[in-house]
Amino acid sequence: MSLAASCGTIPPVESNYSPKGVIKNVSDLDVYTVVPDSFTEAQTKNAVIICYDIYGFHENVKQFCDILGSQGFLVALPDFFRGDPWTSEKIKGDNFMESLRAWLGEKAPPERVQQHTAQIVEHLRKEYGVQNFGFIGFCWGGMIASKMSKDPTFDGCVLIHPGMLSIEDFKESKCPIAFIPSKDEPDLENLYVKDPALTSKPFASKIVHRRFDLHHGFAGARGDFSKEDNAKSVNEVIKITVDFLNENLGVKY
Repeated sequence: MSLAASCGTIPPVESNYSPKGVIKNVSDLDVYTVVPDSFTEAQTKNAVIICYDIYGFHENVKQFCDILGSQGFLVALPDFFRGDPWTSEKIKGDNFMESLRAWLGEKAPPERVQQHTAQIVEHLRKEYGVQNFGFIGFCWGGMIASKMSKDPTFDGCVLIHPGMLSIEDFKESKCPIAFIPSKDEPDLENLYVKDPALTSKPFASKIVHRRFDLHHGFAGARGDFSKEDNAKSVNEVIKITVDFLNENLGVKY
């Protein structure tokens, strides 16, 4: 499965949002971090690590992080691209997907992202006493989230308008997954949710699928949150995500 063609050719939306979190350096990587005021006293300490879309540290994704933080989750958004996100100028020739895959392979191969994520997990455990972890990925980050679902560290993974998925990753999933595609993704329900690779899992009944009739990227950097339909849909994505994480974090299979 590839990415929607519009993903890397239409630029991100400008945002006037002022993020509430702070940038912390973890193992030489900038991490946008949101720590709720109530987190120190929380009996159960749940954290979510988020992998952004190809446009990097965009204010829309930080706003998503801030809202999750307001729901009691510690949120960590690593800058895997190290300040150099995708731009359409990086397209070489006429092949967008080939250019993007080559760039991602050099900039943030999954193995390196997984290594950085493990370091962040260790940091959050030591620094904040985090007990349970979830993982969220937007777009390209959805592919990363599918790979993280194989790591027993994570109790739930959320894939928001994801791309570059493979059933081979889901065969090894160890936690429930929430699929939240846009209208531009293929039929993820039939491709993955109903595949025996997932229906045979002990957590099959916890798998979520909700398709939105909006463009690829509507909940991330290409979303225009000033538009009522876009904002309403993003709020629903957040509710689905919060409910999914509350139900699954701390549960092992």
